[in-house]
Amino acid sequence: MNNFAFIGALFSVFFMISCNEQVDTESEKKAIIDVINAETQAYMDFDFEEVISYYVHDSLNFRLTTGADDHVFLEGWEEVEAFFRDELIDSNPNTPENTHIAVEKNNYRIKVYENAAYVICSEKWTYTMPDDQIEIKSRQVRFMEKVDGEWKITFLSFIGTSGYEEEEILEEMGVDFNSVS
Repeated sequence: MNNFAFIGALFSVFFMISCNEQVDTESEKKAIIDVINAETQAYMDFDFEEVISYYVHDSLNFRLTTGADDHVFLEGWEEVEAFFRDELIDSNPNTPENTHIAVEKNNYRIKVYENAAYVICSEKWTYTMPDDQIEIKSRQVRFMEKVDGEWKITFLSFIGTSGYEEEEILEEMGVDFNSVS
C-alpha cells in the first residue's frame, strides 16, 4: 500500500512539473523589444495616450533621466504621468518643424523571468536640421512587468553618454533633447 501511495505522489509531482508553462525566452524578448519600440514611436508622435498605455500605473513606477542638462528622478505614476503630460501635451511640439528625428536602439541585453524582465540597450537619437546634424547617444535600463499578458514599463532610466556640446546647440534651438523614453 505504501508503494502505491509513493508512486501516486511521484506521478503527481511529475504531472505538476510538466504542467508548468515554460517561458519562451526568445518570443518574450521580441515582444519586449516591440513594446519598447512602439513606446518610443508614440513618444516621437507626441501621442500621450499611446505612450502611457505602455506603463504600469502604480506608486512603484520610476523614471531616472540623467544627461548634460539635468538629473531628474520621478517616483510613482502621478509624477511619471505628469512628466509625459508636460512633454507630450503642454510642450507639444517643442521641436522646430524642419527638424527630422530618427532613433536607433541596439545592443539589447534582456533577462526574462516568468512575469518580469530587465532590459539594457544603447540608443542614438539623430536630429537632422537643414544646416546641421546632431547625435545624442545614451544607455537605457528598463524593468518590465507582464500585466494581463502584456509587457509594461515599470522603471525607465535614460543615461546620456554623449552630446554634451551638441545639447547646448539643441537647447539654443528650443529642442527638447534629454527627455526621451
